[in-house]
Order: sequence, then C-alpha cells, then structure tokens
Amino acid sequence: MPNNSFFIPPHETNDSPWVRIVDNTEQTSIYQTLNGKRTGGLIRSSEWVLQNTQDRGMPKVSGEKYDIDYYETPLVPDVETAIINVYVESKYSCLITTRFVPEKGKKYQFQLEADTLHYQCRVQASEMVKDSDGQWKRVPLQNVRYSAKEGNGWHPMHSGIGS
Repeated sequence: MPNNSFFIPPHETNDSPWVRIVDNTEQTSIYQTLNGKRTGGLIRSSEWVLQNTQDRGMPKVSGEKYDIDYYETPLVPDVETAIINVYVESKYSCLITTRFVPEKGKKYQFQLEADTLHYQCRVQASEMVKDSDGQWKRVPLQNVRYSAKEGNGWHPMHSGIGS
C-alpha cells in the first residue's frame, strides 16, 4: 500500500463542530492545522474502500437524499481545516480544496457536485442551521476559501489524469 497519512477523528466534546462530507469522489482528505502543524489525511480513496457511509448522527435536511456515500466526523474547533476532493471521470479530473475554520457547536456539510456533460465540478459548502420551524436547512458557508479562482462556482475538469 502506498505511503499515505490518514485522518483520525479528534476526541468528541459537547461543543465539537461537526462536518458531513457528501460525495462519490476518487479521493477525499481532511487536514487541520494544529499549533502550526498540519495533521490529517485520507478518509476515502477509490483504490481502497477506506470509509463508506459513516452516519454518526448529524441532523438531516428534510427532503434531501442521503443515498450516496457520506462521512460525518467531529473536528477541532477554531483551527484552519482543509477538505480536499478529487473527482475523476475517464481521462478528466477535478481537484477542489476548500478551507474554513469550524466554530464550536456548529454543523457543516460539504458536497461535491460533478457535471460530466460539461466536464466541470464544484463543492457546495454549507452550514446546517435550524429554521424558524425547527427544521434543519443548509445555508451557504460565508467564510470559506476555494482553491481556484472560480470560488464556489464550477471548476473545469482537466485532462491527463485517469485512464
């Protein structure tokens, strides 16, 4: 097996922030910068099934389907966190890194979307909040940085990776 680092979920506390990563990517990683040191690594890779759906009890948004793989984990609050998604479609690939600082007690969802007709992909970064009726909903996350100039828009896939 290649030399890889793996994400190890931190110890959960009552006010831990949580993230759900929803995707069907080739590879997904989580990194957090703790005391100036980057820790973390893979949570999923297509070469090995590292993690299939890990439902740890995060709230679900009414009307949304949760029928593809997703991974839920607590995070360390108040430190820079990077979520890296790699999508491969035939000979095209897309890599998107999203960076944010999770806040205590908040819940987040990051979802990769791919448009294989136009060879593009994007990540929808959301905070999960309750509406006035007490129902969970997703609202676009404001304090997030994306790896490409497209921001949270569609990123073009690039050729040359894959078979």
